[in-house]
Amino acid sequence: MLLALHIPRLPLLVALAAQGTRQPETGVPVALGPAPFGEARIGLPSAVAEASGVRSGMPLSEALTLCPGLRLVPPDPVGLEERAARLLRDVDALGLPVEEIAPGRVLIDATPGLRLHGGPRRLIERLHELARPDETLRLGAAPTRFAALMAARLARRRPRVLGAEEVLEAIAPLPVRLLHEDGGSPAELCEALTLVGIDRLGGVASLSRIAVRDRFGPAGVAAWQMARGEDGAAIVAQVPPRLVRSVLRPNEPIATDAALEQAMGILISRTVLLPERGDAAPRLLRLQARLVTGESWSCEVPLREPTVDVPRLLLALLPKARRLPAPAERLALTFAELSADARQLTLLEREGAERDRRLEGAAQQVRAAVGEGALLRVVGVDPASRLPERRYGLTPR
Repeated sequence: MLLALHIPRLPLLVALAAQGTRQPETGVPVALGPAPFGEARIGLPSAVAEASGVRSGMPLSEALTLCPGLRLVPPDPVGLEERAARLLRDVDALGLPVEEIAPGRVLIDATPGLRLHGGPRRLIERLHELARPDETLRLGAAPTRFAALMAARLARRRPRVLGAEEVLEAIAPLPVRLLHEDGGSPAELCEALTLVGIDRLGGVASLSRIAVRDRFGPAGVAAWQMARGEDGAAIVAQVPPRLVRSVLRPNEPIATDAALEQAMGILISRTVLLPERGDAAPRLLRLQARLVTGESWSCEVPLREPTVDVPRLLLALLPKARRLPAPAERLALTFAELSADARQLTLLEREGAERDRRLEGAAQQVRAAVGEGALLRVVGVDPASRLPERRYGLTPR
């Protein structure tokens, strides 16, 4: 049996949390707004909006026609990525092989954890503890991958367990679009099935395998097997990636090039000094920002070789950072794809290297004895500002 964990409408909950709201107001239709600079199509709607006919991917004009009171919330892909990665790490920390299907939806091989956690009931309790107070966690179990995911969608307060003989009857009323959302089938295949009147999984399961293969090829056969609960029980266990992450929250939004350069220098230096980095160096830099408009922005910068040299990292990251579409209220830098530092060793130490090591050791001793705020340095933030308090700032030494 495979176990599926599902947090309904996680992208919408994360976006609402970024706006300071934990749950949508009762009776108010809410949906994710279009992505910045993207096509004018809405994202995931709330249950109230869905009852009015609003669907994910619907053109914005059509959604507002169906539901004039629809409230749009800016999507938060950065926050969603963080929440999904945290969920993956939490499940992996329980000693369970886990595979992520989509943010908020994972497949779990529960067999190794049954004895470890004292049986199914205790394991389910531990999994329910992973959800936040504003989130609803649903659990489902079934013999195959797609059936387990459907069981989690059908679950409510208690886990839904489907036996091999119950799968076909239980998932037959569910819509065909779930083959794309949870099963990875092409969206064009689901649209073609809907156009000919097959809009439920039971209709797909009733088709002939030969007819599906001739019309849709291997993708159609895979969808047919999922609808019949015959898609296998093996999961591809994922190891949560090791990430080193640092966040900078300035007192004022970062709106000028000078302020951005100083902020990036502080953020890179802070991330390099994090103890969890160890001796590893990044091959990939991921910069994420929260804009004053309430939206998220992110970019990635691959490096030719792993390094923790602050000037080189700043030189690689600044051109991308200057593409920020609006002033940033928060910056986050993540070191990904960590590996051994590829610095070229020198035959002779540079002048002053021994003095720098002794100063760093003394600084660590002072911080250990007095606290992190004992040693601060003055850095330029916006030297051209007319306000003296904005020209310089304090950061940990």
